Amino acid sequence: MNDHTSILCTVAKPISFLMVVGAAALFSSLCLQAAPSDFTVESPVDGKTFKLSEAKGKYVALHFLLKTECPFCLKHTRDYAKKSATTSDVIQVFLKPDSAQEIKAWAAKANTGDDNIPVYRDADAKLAEQFGIPGGYQFHGQVVHYPAFVLLDASGKEVFRYVGKSNADRFSYEQFAAKLAELKNQPAAAIQHYNLGVDRIALGGYDPVSYFAENQALKGRKEISARHRGVTYYFASEENKKLFTESREKYVPTYGGWCATAMAKGEKVEIDPTNFKITNGRLFLFYKGLWGNALKDWNKDEASLTAKADTNWKKIAGE
Repeated sequence: MNDHTSILCTVAKPISFLMVVGAAALFSSLCLQAAPSDFTVESPVDGKTFKLSEAKGKYVALHFLLKTECPFCLKHTRDYAKKSATTSDVIQVFLKPDSAQEIKAWAAKANTGDDNIPVYRDADAKLAEQFGIPGGYQFHGQVVHYPAFVLLDASGKEVFRYVGKSNADRFSYEQFAAKLAELKNQPAAAIQHYNLGVDRIALGGYDPVSYFAENQALKGRKEISARHRGVTYYFASEENKKLFTESREKYVPTYGGWCATAMAKGEKVEIDPTNFKITNGRLFLFYKGLWGNALKDWNKDEASLTAKADTNWKKIAGE
């Protein structure tokens, strides 16, 4: 916890909120709330919608901006929008609880030049309430929620939040970029259950992007590698490595790289990295050898086996 009393929380420290000291209103809440599993918000500016379940595979940054006119909100939004090209695997979602007309007027001020910053409406701050953003902040003659930043991982799980003690207290883009790098380099809590080789190399050294980009399993090269949450991946080309770094979770194999058919029975079974299938953007791997081809069994009842495998992996690895 830093010493200016802003609220700074991570999943590694599930502590309770401290009271905000000084002129700000007092509040108390849990750091990482049980976030809604899915939600949809719409932009009054162009009618576009954002749906959390459609963002799987990417981080999502939720910016809970203040109601009414807010110069600090403008600066915060413009700064993130300008610099977010360096973190293309993160979707920035700016939320305001104002009326549709008020948001249109505010967005016109936020968008300068060729900018087209999406600003979504959080009607009556319902989403902020669901995420446990504390209220009670006196601002421009109204009582509103505090400014907050919430980061969701590629599965939609909250991994970090920051709640400011005042309008001027914001989590800067530079702080966010550093926190994102830290989170990406943290070994996954479930890594002990992954199917990894020596030095935690995934997929037997095969390129995870090649399954999607070339629809075939290509051997990666040791000199072209990247780490993600404690696991090392090899790539067949620099281009594939670049694609991976832009959207890491998209290319990570399901069930830690174990045979999907066996996982439907709750078992960890080795795979042939060249025996695979991609369904709904997910990479499934299968055993192939003396005892047969597990992919053939999978194809007989894929929907049912997927549901069973998902449930079993959740029990085993918690993800």
